[in-house]
Amino acid sequence: MDYVIITPAKNEEKYIRYTLDSVVNQTLKPVEWIIVNDGSTDRTAEIVEEYVKKHVWIKLITIRKNEKRAPGSKVVRAFYSGYTKIKKDYDVISKLDADLTLPINYFRKVIDSFQDEKKVGLCGGYCKINKKGKWIKEKTASYHVRGAFKAYRREAFEDIGGFDEVLGWDGLDQMKLLHKGWNIKVLDLSVKHHRVTGEESDISDLNFELGVACYKKGYSWFITLIHAIVSLIRKKKVKPFIMMLKGYYHATIIKEKKNVDKDLEKFIRKFQLNRIIKFKL
Repeated sequence: MDYVIITPAKNEEKYIRYTLDSVVNQTLKPVEWIIVNDGSTDRTAEIVEEYVKKHVWIKLITIRKNEKRAPGSKVVRAFYSGYTKIKKDYDVISKLDADLTLPINYFRKVIDSFQDEKKVGLCGGYCKINKKGKWIKEKTASYHVRGAFKAYRREAFEDIGGFDEVLGWDGLDQMKLLHKGWNIKVLDLSVKHHRVTGEESDISDLNFELGVACYKKGYSWFITLIHAIVSLIRKKKVKPFIMMLKGYYHATIIKEKKNVDKDLEKFIRKFQLNRIIKFKL
């Protein structure tokens, strides 16, 4: 099976060599890797060009948009700027961030999983983050593959219509896959994530928007409350907890347009409720 990678990158001069070296040294290399320089003002593009000159399968494209780094729709738009430039045929497509260190056999193991299990639509490792000089496993749902390093079977990616340009796209995609009968597989492969998620975003604004996103992807008030409580326990900060609930309440009052239809919303609520009952959140 052949795979392609798309990497959105904005001002990643500090970290991007980790990702570049990780992919270049993979035991199974991609047939094409498109790196999208998303209006960087640092040396990101210059560093990537060094690798482009050495590896014909690495491509660099630049889009010049005056947008700040932000989770959600911005990164999806950058991804699709690369997606439309794919030239090679492929079986697997990966969205890969520009601040990661991957095991040398990462994509070999991912491809093996797709080959071994035909119903696996999404596959990836787990995330490690640096806390006070120690790399520790990030706490997340057992079925969740982080948006930083997702790999999709092509048929599955196309079956769900790709990514939605919304905050929470990397959770919504999984619900769509499961709803359509695809499986998700998290492999025992640790990926070092050098940049803290959301570190350049205002925490209050981000958590407010996460609350809005919960409403828009079909979560009930109870499910959102449980997620907020879990976040409170993990982060030990009250303000994000409050802002998430405020965001959900705000979306309810103004009746924000949802990103899911009634059938998918019903599936999501049942899925999440079952996890709560089994204490798996």
